[in-house]
Amino acid sequence: MELYQIKTFVVVADAGNLTRAAKQLHASQSTISLHIKSLEEELGVCLFLRTPKGMVLTPEGESLVKRAQDVLDSVEKMHAEALTLCGDVSGEARVGLQTSPVYLRTPQLIKCIKDNYPGLNLQFVQHQTWTMRREVAGRTVEGGFFYSVCPPEEVEGILLENTVLRVVGPASWQAKIENAKWEDLAKLPWIWTPAECSFSQKLNETFHLLGLEASKSMIADSEDAHNILVRFENGVTVMRDDEAREGADAGSFYIWPGGHLEVGLYFGFHKQRKADPIVKALIDCVEKVWKS
Repeated sequence: MELYQIKTFVVVADAGNLTRAAKQLHASQSTISLHIKSLEEELGVCLFLRTPKGMVLTPEGESLVKRAQDVLDSVEKMHAEALTLCGDVSGEARVGLQTSPVYLRTPQLIKCIKDNYPGLNLQFVQHQTWTMRREVAGRTVEGGFFYSVCPPEEVEGILLENTVLRVVGPASWQAKIENAKWEDLAKLPWIWTPAECSFSQKLNETFHLLGLEASKSMIADSEDAHNILVRFENGVTVMRDDEAREGADAGSFYIWPGGHLEVGLYFGFHKQRKADPIVKALIDCVEKVWKS
């Protein structure tokens, strides 16, 4: 039994899908399938049921996946202790970014790491904010930034700030927007975000509390897409205060003056890895950069 087989087992169980698991493990689906098959043969039990909707754990798989996770936790603790014994924090730290590196103070984070932990190499990976917690929970990154409307449950999270969101529309729509109330905004065409997105959840919560339903004309899953769609007069949306002001200064956006929304910006890490020297180094520098 190899450690990579055990890791594959845990990742597939968490992802519930070979495609997602292959992406997380940076391997082909055929390789993932081979790992699972060989592990099943060695253990003498069927771990998954292959269904049209994905990979579903069998009762035996449900029982053994907890053991497999314990093995991975033990390996990580051993690695963390070895790093501690060496005295220096070294190795690779994968950090997930869900929005602009400048907004996330990535240059300052890099400098802090170089100054305080020169043996630590950083690898930045981009993920959508609504998949970041899964990436952290699946241990494909040591830590990651994400938005959330409430404290995360499945991972540890440090609240960095309450990010201000502004309702924006095309500059040419100023007359429609400047004196609008939420009731008026609801009738305008909205450029929405996917249901998993914290911006979408905050908007839904706001409209629901007011007894309103927004007119959702389209859904876009990236900040760049929202910027372009607003510029070309496709509707209104919400975006970070800094992005909204930049577009307004350029003459492309009009910011609704009637108020704002907020979502939490978090830096998350796996609960079992809090004592890992690499994760501790990341937490230390993130806190220094954001709390200063």
